[in-house]
Amino acid sequence: MAAGVSLRTSVGEPTMGSGTEGTTLLITDAQSLDRMPRAEGTRPRLAVLIPDGAHDVGVWRAALTRGARAVVSLPSQSDELLALLTEHARPRRSTRIIGIVAGCGGAGASSFAARPAAAARAHGPVVLVDADPTGGGLDTLIEAPPLRGVSWMDIAATGSTDTDALRESLPQIDDVRLLCTHENGPAVDEASLDRALAALSFTGGTVVVDLAPTLVPAAATHLDELMLLSPCSDHAVRAAQRRQASWRNSPLRGGLVARRRGDLHPHDVAAELRLPLLGTFRDSPGAVPLLDVRRGGADRLCRQLLKDAR
Repeated sequence: MAAGVSLRTSVGEPTMGSGTEGTTLLITDAQSLDRMPRAEGTRPRLAVLIPDGAHDVGVWRAALTRGARAVVSLPSQSDELLALLTEHARPRRSTRIIGIVAGCGGAGASSFAARPAAAARAHGPVVLVDADPTGGGLDTLIEAPPLRGVSWMDIAATGSTDTDALRESLPQIDDVRLLCTHENGPAVDEASLDRALAALSFTGGTVVVDLAPTLVPAAATHLDELMLLSPCSDHAVRAAQRRQASWRNSPLRGGLVARRRGDLHPHDVAAELRLPLLGTFRDSPGAVPLLDVRRGGADRLCRQLLKDAR
């Protein structure tokens, strides 16, 4: 294995590896999984090995609640295990992966997601990922011209070592690479999102992901932080709480971005959702995200958030 990376196997008495976060890969079996501690906000590196034909919902549920990176059937998925080990051994560059998700319908998460991507251009390469299969498409939102390059249609064939090649093959607009669904192409699903974020995590720079609420658990192990966007109303808070409940077993870190629309104070919204308040904004009317960066509102907030994290 590469320097600074260790591989630990455990059958019978599984324990999470010690040392720097993300440097230890633990291999365990399905029988030992029930004794594994549940994930609590860490970036897990756990692979569960089971014999062919033994897949069932219970194994997957137990693995996900413990932050498993993969569940592998042997011997049929030997190549998948090798790819996982190769990915783990490869040094990860300094890549910051930010998820943006709406706390309720109509919160404007897709419009907001383009803004940290624009702000991140000052800190290196940027990839903006459209991971909302029910949305209208980030390319349409930012008024991008017809795009040529890799889309979700191609991600299924992407290997865990195809990192720089993946980023460079994505279409680009105003120095931001876009991963989205081309016209009439397949939308993102859990498997393709996991594969894409695993590859992009090695490319350096910033990756901003516009997430559908249902895909938050699939992205959770890759995210450095999740920004939940919510208006300041009772309805929005109740909707966000229901979404939070569905992510309860996912290892998430992040906070609330409050859109000042509604009769509640942003600090009260943050308290109800039990999240740190990252900031508040009012949108600039008529602005096109990414292409039309304003000095105030969401653009100013995102520049400050990206600056503070460096």
